Amino acid sequence: MKKLNFTLLACLLIVFSLILSSCGGDTKLQDTQEVSKIVVGIPQDFDSLDPHISQASGTEEVMFNVFIGLVMPSPDGELIPALAERWEINEESTDFTFYLRKGVLFHDGSDFTADDVKYSFDRVCGKIEGEQNAGRNTYADVIKDVVIVDDYTVTIHLKKSDARFMSSMYWAIIPEGSGPSQSVKPTGAGPYKFVDYTSGLGMNLSKNDDYFEEGLPKLSNVEFRIFTDLNEGVSALTKGEIQYMSITYDMVSQIPEEGFVVQQYPMNTVQLLGLNNQFKPFNNIRVRQALNYAIDKTEIISMLAPGAPEVDSNFSPVMGYWYENLEDYYSQDIEKAKRLLAEAGYADLTFTVKVPGEYPIHVNTAQIIQQQFKKAGITMKIQVVDWNTWLEDVYGARDHEATIIGLTGKLDPDSILKRFSSTYSKNFINFNNAVYDELIDKGIHEADASKRVEIYKEAQRILTEDAASVFIMDPINYVAVDSDLEGFICYPINFIDLRYLEYK
Repeated sequence: MKKLNFTLLACLLIVFSLILSSCGGDTKLQDTQEVSKIVVGIPQDFDSLDPHISQASGTEEVMFNVFIGLVMPSPDGELIPALAERWEINEESTDFTFYLRKGVLFHDGSDFTADDVKYSFDRVCGKIEGEQNAGRNTYADVIKDVVIVDDYTVTIHLKKSDARFMSSMYWAIIPEGSGPSQSVKPTGAGPYKFVDYTSGLGMNLSKNDDYFEEGLPKLSNVEFRIFTDLNEGVSALTKGEIQYMSITYDMVSQIPEEGFVVQQYPMNTVQLLGLNNQFKPFNNIRVRQALNYAIDKTEIISMLAPGAPEVDSNFSPVMGYWYENLEDYYSQDIEKAKRLLAEAGYADLTFTVKVPGEYPIHVNTAQIIQQQFKKAGITMKIQVVDWNTWLEDVYGARDHEATIIGLTGKLDPDSILKRFSSTYSKNFINFNNAVYDELIDKGIHEADASKRVEIYKEAQRILTEDAASVFIMDPINYVAVDSDLEGFICYPINFIDLRYLEYK
């Protein structure tokens, strides 16, 4: 095993809304020393700089630039080589052998070898003494052991067949022994190195000159600047202080046509009015169905995200291979909504929805739904909370009646649909259906892709028929990009890829 002093730390993975921008107050950068720097505006702070502890998508989409895994996603969702040049899987899908890329250096200057892979996966399995806080059940329940074959070959043995395993191999690999310092000074092998971080303000990264992909990244420095008030971010954008920023639809008209291009693409994210199924009366299926009939999704989409795909379960049509089309299952029917509520004994239903204020689209959606519900005699009170409060109260403690949030897409359907399994630790909706649980478990172990498709389509039908929540849309992501920048790439997961961005 290696014995190295690690001075840098590895940090957070993948990602929700980022904003790239250049430094300085003029609309274009004039200082030649700054011409290779951009400022990225983001709407929320980082929940942890340790990639194995962080759970927020907004953190991950930034930190994908600092950390890298054995594989990485392509723009169309395919898994392609990263720290592993190639891999082999046995017939039973229980043994995964990875052949590692040679000559890769971590940001602290140490060599990347099989020791780092074993350490990283032992850590997320909770096997490293004193670092059990980084353990995750999704790995500990699946991985039997990690065996080093030689310095650049490692085999991961699973406890049982798991069809979803490869899709999680973009998980951050960090230097052996570096775990305790990752939350302070993250260190990975990604295209950018951590420089500094100020809570509530932002983070600075610099180019990794030793990055293994020749010629990448293109930019020398990136600053991520936090704008909890997105309007302030738009103001900074229009002043030329930032060059790249995710915005909401209502802000598109504020972006100068000269000097900026607004990129649009589906986010592979399901926005939903999440109903706490353990909260009375949301434990009554007729009440949940009534709320679905009381909503006009077309109006919400036309006002907030024109062109966004409408959804009826926790699945986006962007994932076409796995998608079950349940279009118009709940078309708006106010009278039917009233009838169902009356039958359930809640003709005067009142409840409170908690919405994270850092995401204007969710706040705006709540306001539209509030007015729509009034037509059915439903009173929905809106409580706007900050992101950390949302994570603690809703996502962690399940202390809510309802919430509006976006659940980010993943590369494997299990990671999307398991969120509604009763055994999933973060099932903050508290949905509980025995047949659904059986399907999710069955899908994990089914190696035949066509059979997996049918399993997950049936699971989607259950979510819709049982009205687990009110599924609304896959929001369109609008990104304002300085017209002097090129190399913008979008992905089916939250990932702000800075590698190819450069000034023309």
